[in-house]
Amino acid sequence: MQFKHFKDSKISWTKKTWNPWRGCSKVSAACKHCYMFRIYKSKGIDPKLVTRQDLTFEKPLKIRKGCKIFTCSMSDFFHEGADEWRDDAWEIIKQTPRHSYLILTKRPERIKDCLPKDWCKEHYSHVWLGVTVETQKEVHRIHTLGEIPCEIRWVSFEPLLGDIQLSQKELDIIDWAVLGGESESKERVRKTELSWFNSLMFQFLGYGTPLFFKQLGSYYHYHEYKVRDWHGEKYCDRFPNRYKIRQYPKYDQGEKEINNLKSVL
Repeated sequence: MQFKHFKDSKISWTKKTWNPWRGCSKVSAACKHCYMFRIYKSKGIDPKLVTRQDLTFEKPLKIRKGCKIFTCSMSDFFHEGADEWRDDAWEIIKQTPRHSYLILTKRPERIKDCLPKDWCKEHYSHVWLGVTVETQKEVHRIHTLGEIPCEIRWVSFEPLLGDIQLSQKELDIIDWAVLGGESESKERVRKTELSWFNSLMFQFLGYGTPLFFKQLGSYYHYHEYKVRDWHGEKYCDRFPNRYKIRQYPKYDQGEKEINNLKSVL
């Protein structure tokens, strides 16, 4: 059996992406300028139509070496439109403990009802469950995430759209934090104030929580630092040193090479 080469992701905190389905619907301010909508509209595809992608559905089985996989980068793993396929996706995840699956959602209220029947840390310790929190208004998602037994719980503060102050309870829930500004055109991008970044960095570093500063966002590319790429993600001479921090939580499970690929197919 011949397998296609799967390119590495351009997203700095993951190695690869996996989209067993595509399409989504907007639920909060972070969704306003979603890149998925922009990409699919440019291709003449309806971004609101949630569709199973058979060509990529079994992709993790075909990746020999264990790696971090951002799951549903072009959708939401817990979107109601994917309910009929999610069990099949969970089965693939269960079969491939060599990978770490980084699942990010804006629908944490659906997680409990969408977990596999045998969900537990022992069977799914290689699954990292995360939520997006863009302003103080969405901090409740962290509390919902905290109700789920999980090896790694993480939060993506991207695009960060306001100052966020976290309680000790919320900091206790978060095992890993990702920070980033918005990627958009010069005319539409929303600015992330550096003070918002600084505040969250102070909170996490002071609490000993691993922190991954992903990107400044497009605003700083266009208006201030002229960093190398329009996301403000790649390091260069003009990238502020204080934001050059990319940590991961300690994690030893999975990410191992499978010598006999046929054994998992």
